[in-house]
Amino acid sequence: MKIIDVKSAIIGTNIVVRVVTDKGIDGYGAVEYGKDYVQPLIPFFAEVIKGCDPTNVASVVRRMRRLGGFKPWGKIMSAIEMAVWDIAGKDAGLPVYKLLGGKVRDKVRVYNTNYVNPNRPHLIADTPEKVGENILALNELPEGFTIAKMGVGFHGHFHENISLTDYTYNAYPDPNDRSPYKIGGLLTEKGLHSCIDRIARVKDVIKDRVGLAVDCGPGMTSIDALRLAKAVEPLNLLWLEDTIAGDFTPYTLAHIYRDITMNTTTPIHTGEQLYLRENCRELIETHAINVIGPDPADVGGIAELKWIAEYADLHGIMMAPHGVADGLFGIAALTHVCSTMPDNYIAFEFGSCMPEWWYDIVDGLPDQLIRGGHITVWDKPGLGVEFNINKASKYLREEDKTFFLS
Repeated sequence: MKIIDVKSAIIGTNIVVRVVTDKGIDGYGAVEYGKDYVQPLIPFFAEVIKGCDPTNVASVVRRMRRLGGFKPWGKIMSAIEMAVWDIAGKDAGLPVYKLLGGKVRDKVRVYNTNYVNPNRPHLIADTPEKVGENILALNELPEGFTIAKMGVGFHGHFHENISLTDYTYNAYPDPNDRSPYKIGGLLTEKGLHSCIDRIARVKDVIKDRVGLAVDCGPGMTSIDALRLAKAVEPLNLLWLEDTIAGDFTPYTLAHIYRDITMNTTTPIHTGEQLYLRENCRELIETHAINVIGPDPADVGGIAELKWIAEYADLHGIMMAPHGVADGLFGIAALTHVCSTMPDNYIAFEFGSCMPEWWYDIVDGLPDQLIRGGHITVWDKPGLGVEFNINKASKYLREEDKTFFLS
């Protein structure tokens, strides 16, 4: 079997790749929403792997590794890697988790970050108490989320004017602008207290009924990150994420993270921007963090993610993968690989696929995807998710009309 083409289309908010073979077996992968500008790279990757046997996944990946980079530039390689595993599983008649060594858990825990409860008690959660009540409502859904993540600081965007909470003037032209450009700096006392107070008030509402993780940045100074981490030690958070570097930053600053991690009992988390195991090495080997969270759609794919999980486990570091916006194929890939991880696995980040009609154009997912905060691992060959081509074709842009054609 040989790869003869790699096609792409923007469907809803995701770039989807389709790896085509001469045996008539296709594989699918997806790229995080809002990253349409990486789509022109796909033909370069396609030329590198045409003619390769997709069941030799490692060989295909070796050809592509040099073409990627830190988020978002590793996304195409990562999506193709998922699609190639999909093909290998279909060809063997086995679910991907079997090819990765077999599952060690039948259900995979997920945590909520942007799944929206349509019947939440507060449509606008403008106080920490309302945020907490919305989190409790997530736990009461059939999905029954047992872990939720909230934002504070630069990633959460202060409710007050940024200039009043940050000594570095980085105000947006539009306060609603969510530009990815790095902001940050030393917090005023008011800004620091705002972060601490917001976390404490949410925790006071949810108590120990739902585990709470907090996304902070990037953009904090090491001074503020340590102050915040020590202040919230009594609250038993699951982690503080991306305080220093992280989303949108093409570096790790492991030496700074280590100074924080060594001086607090609050777990410290980062890693969603990482590309390849080599860029995880320093974070893991120096014990710079307590929890690492690469995204399989950024780090180089699902086999790369499993390798990192195993290596982190050897060093006593937990694994909580990013995966908020990689669509249903990303959710499928995460479910398979996370079922094979060692006991350092906590949960992966679950995000709603956008728009909601995405759920109607694929087949293979369980009717109730999440129950009790977990996804039950399914046993269909490959990733176990297929497009319903008749339904999906209606959502193709004019320039992508040949996506499902041979």
